[in-house]
Amino acid sequence: MNQNGRRVFLAHNSCLNSSYDLNVLKVGLERDGYVIVDQPELADEVIFSGCSVRSTWVDDAISQIHQISSRASSAKITVTGCIANVSAGVVSAAIAARPINFQSHADILRNRTGQDFRALDRDISQDTAHDFEGNPDNGLTQMRRRVGTAKAEVLARFEQLDREHGTALASLYRRTTKGFVFYHEEESAELITVTRSCLYRCSFCSIPRGRGDFESVPIDDILRKATAALDRGVRRLILVGDEVGNYGAEGAGPRFADLLRALVALNPQIRLSIRYIEPKTFMKNAELLKSLCDSGNIDLLYVSLQSGSEQILRAMNRNPDLSKISDAYAAFRNTTDVVFYCNWMVGFPGETESDFQQTLKLARALDLQINVAIPFSARPDTPAEHYADQIDDKTKEYRLSRLSIELADMKAAMFEQQLSFLDDEARRSLLQQIKLGEMQQYQAPLAEERPVVFQRRLQTGGDDAGKA
Repeated sequence: MNQNGRRVFLAHNSCLNSSYDLNVLKVGLERDGYVIVDQPELADEVIFSGCSVRSTWVDDAISQIHQISSRASSAKITVTGCIANVSAGVVSAAIAARPINFQSHADILRNRTGQDFRALDRDISQDTAHDFEGNPDNGLTQMRRRVGTAKAEVLARFEQLDREHGTALASLYRRTTKGFVFYHEEESAELITVTRSCLYRCSFCSIPRGRGDFESVPIDDILRKATAALDRGVRRLILVGDEVGNYGAEGAGPRFADLLRALVALNPQIRLSIRYIEPKTFMKNAELLKSLCDSGNIDLLYVSLQSGSEQILRAMNRNPDLSKISDAYAAFRNTTDVVFYCNWMVGFPGETESDFQQTLKLARALDLQINVAIPFSARPDTPAEHYADQIDDKTKEYRLSRLSIELADMKAAMFEQQLSFLDDEARRSLLQQIKLGEMQQYQAPLAEERPVVFQRRLQTGGDDAGKA
């Protein structure tokens, strides 16, 4: 039991991988007697886990830390997550009036409690009942929003149509829409981290620096968690990692294919969501992945292509064979029910209008269920930061807008035929709302709404504080 009775406020703007690790830290602190409070004013120490994958997220983290600093004037401030390794100097300069401590999740846990992070992770379960998004009611103005008002209204309308017409639109919308996937799942699922960091060295990416050396969680630990989940009646597992396809590559033990086979062998009805696998390892394991998709053992694959231009992909140090990947994706899409989740980057240095058009063309041709458009953001100490032919912000914003509109139209088209039973006006209105929900994720930070509070169901509520 911690004898100091310290009160800790936890906040973050980070990805699912880092949110998972923050939850491990939270459990460890609570087990040692620390009290987790829901407002910074109540805390003796604030621990903020920050994202650094784009400058936008660094700015957002700094904004939140500023707010925390003003509200908790006497609290110790500790910053963790990728931002602690990539942008510590930027954060310290921006919060010059207060000393900032930078530590990893593992170091914080060990220094505060003496517990080993990996041992604790082996001991706990993290299912989708846990909060991986962060508290929207802590009073902090924050940019990260998984599900906004427009998507919540679409879901509510779909649920109404399902009740009236016996359709299954709400479930389809949930499983094919960013924000619900991973964070607000309809079905219970167990999240299991299987790798941390990434072996690849994409020229734009700071994840290897932010997350440290690549490591694979021992397969026995993964199988133990999976078995415990199955014993509780949970048959869906979300495999979490910055890049899971290279599982086991740093040692002589089981590899990614072995892990998949071992998990499926536990129960033939197990279903896996794989977050996140690079195109190279996706292609390397395509035959097995296709077989598991055919058998219903895989329901989601998060595979980011980033660009439809091979010239840009080479500059990104990714070098996939787009013709082979397109064929593989088409085979999965045409013959299985697997959901694809894909990121597309625009404005990479040297990207021409022709390169951008190739991205638009590939995105249209693949017609994947979940697509996210991301503007290039030069990260510190990455090769792309120093590339010639940097794209100006106006051009990036224009291309981002064009791509995001295209992706929103694609999403609406997914549902247009299924809404054919509605009259023209009702159908057009609902399709427009679907497009708006997709577009909201691309709004500038100051135009972001506060997250919709999620209990057992999403509520649309009337609190639009923070809307521009």
